[in-house]
Amino acid sequence: MLYPIFRTHLETRLDSSRQSATTLLNAEHDALLHDMNESFNQVLAVADLPILRRHLRNVLAGDEGEATLDPLAAMLETLATHFGRYTRLVLIDMTGEELLEAGSRLLPYPTGIRYAQSGVFRGTERLPPRGLYVSAPRLGESRREGKLVTTAVIDIATPVFGQDGQRLGMLLFTLDWHYLTASLPHAIDSGEGVRAVMVDDQGRWLLPNTEAGLRFGDSLAERYPHVWHDLSSQPQGEILLDDDLLQFRTQDIRAAAESNKVGMIVTPSASQPWRLGIVVPRPSLAGLLAENPWQIAVLALIYLLSVIVGVLWVLSLHRQRYLRRQAMGFSREAQHLARESRQYASEVQDLYENAPCGYHSLDRDGRIVKINRTELEWLGYRADEVIDKWHYRDFVTTDTREAFDNAFQGVLSAGQEGAAECVLMCRDGTRLPVVIQATAQVIEGQFQYSRATVFDLSERKQLEARLAEQAMVDPLTGLWNRRYLKNQAAKEMARACRSGTSLSLIIIDLDYFKRLNDTHGHDVGDLVLQSFADTARAQLREGDTLCRMGGEEFIVLLPDTAPEQAMQVAERLRLALSTTPVEIETDVVATGRLAYTASLGVARVAPDEASLEPAIKRADEGLYAAKNAGRNCVHWYAG
Repeated sequence: MLYPIFRTHLETRLDSSRQSATTLLNAEHDALLHDMNESFNQVLAVADLPILRRHLRNVLAGDEGEATLDPLAAMLETLATHFGRYTRLVLIDMTGEELLEAGSRLLPYPTGIRYAQSGVFRGTERLPPRGLYVSAPRLGESRREGKLVTTAVIDIATPVFGQDGQRLGMLLFTLDWHYLTASLPHAIDSGEGVRAVMVDDQGRWLLPNTEAGLRFGDSLAERYPHVWHDLSSQPQGEILLDDDLLQFRTQDIRAAAESNKVGMIVTPSASQPWRLGIVVPRPSLAGLLAENPWQIAVLALIYLLSVIVGVLWVLSLHRQRYLRRQAMGFSREAQHLARESRQYASEVQDLYENAPCGYHSLDRDGRIVKINRTELEWLGYRADEVIDKWHYRDFVTTDTREAFDNAFQGVLSAGQEGAAECVLMCRDGTRLPVVIQATAQVIEGQFQYSRATVFDLSERKQLEARLAEQAMVDPLTGLWNRRYLKNQAAKEMARACRSGTSLSLIIIDLDYFKRLNDTHGHDVGDLVLQSFADTARAQLREGDTLCRMGGEEFIVLLPDTAPEQAMQVAERLRLALSTTPVEIETDVVATGRLAYTASLGVARVAPDEASLEPAIKRADEGLYAAKNAGRNCVHWYAG
């Protein structure tokens, strides 16, 4: 009679262990795949940086790249510090020689280390654009707290191509494997007795920490051949060990190329796929009894009472027996429902407190009566500091408080719903854009409290700002475009009218630019435009506005600048352009330097004009005069 009870309980615990292992295993798989994809995208993003391509192109052309070497080295050191997960960032040329290294050591560059015979170089040298070579985890060095320590690392390399498709070199990131695995769910949230398993296709142990007597690089296939046989025979499944339950599945990072912007992923033979597993304690009958010894006494007492009831049944009526059996059934069902209710309430509370969005409830006066942990962390307060003490509108900035008040009145009114976009003032002084959606809790027609969901709009607002800025920037030169000039001109003209200061305008046109394009190609023309942008920016003040109007025509708006000063600025700019040739490849120009000039027209912006167009026309007249005067000169519109 007692055995089925214990057996049922044991099966329930075993199912719970299976579910826990499956949940943790899926989280492990998703977290590892997410971190690897993030690392792949970071490597590809760095490989697309223009300064890196320029440096490699200079090195390939025989130039040591002194103009780009220091900025590139500083940028790589910054990226190594910012990313945190990489032990080193290495730039390698086409011959396999190391040009720069950041992260693990500080040495004079170039270091001269050769990679030509390494597996990383051979695996990467034939990859197409956006292709990746990913090594198997290996022992290497990592800098931690100023010291070099031996740890597990993994190499991620990609070729670097120029805009013309020419192969320029390769970029190598060495990822601290211990850093990556230390952030996985099993290392953060695992309970007592929960362990992780991770091996490659040959059965080599891949986790840096010691588990079950295994160290990084040890062979699971040799140590536990029966376990390896079951792991390697199927892509996923379950293995029942003596005291443990092992849930496992495979993960092939080469398949990550299908779900992101990676063109191809290549790995060493027999290193993929990885096999991930979670080991949880396997419930046993002896363990259950040892865990709750009082259950033996309770069940023994129940058994004794059952015997007594059986004896009394002979003397009792059939009706009493029927009622007793029903009562016992109802009692078990009630206990089961009570346990489920407590578990459900705990899960709901956990979901409420740790939801990715904020939740709060307000009374009729707008005072906070309940607020979840997520929103408190946004605001920077504790629950005891705000509940029943703060009105929620006090967190809303004054410029968005009216929208919040209108939405809250909508909740209090017959509609009982409201929504508003607001900005919250956090404890540390930062501003948090959010959208609030609220409804009313009403019982018997009486308002009890509001229930609001709060969504963080920070990422969306930042994206909108970036898109707005990109819409006003010329993608080739990085200068402002015509749309930005129109908006900025309206502001500067209004300011000049109020303050009575002078506002001047310069129009610049590169001389013989069409002939240059026809002779050397549009790639060289683009380099000339980019060189012009760099040179012009260096000659102008911080408040001056330099815009590309289209083609080879540019406009400079000079606030607080009299006509005489504007002519001086234009002449200084003309001289700088004519004495700063463009650095290009020697197969285009034998000297590797291409000189160019520009013609400039200068005009004053009248304070009473409604737009910038009349001043642009006057500056155009000056520009035409400069062209007619032989080019490479500056003319003031004197009409």
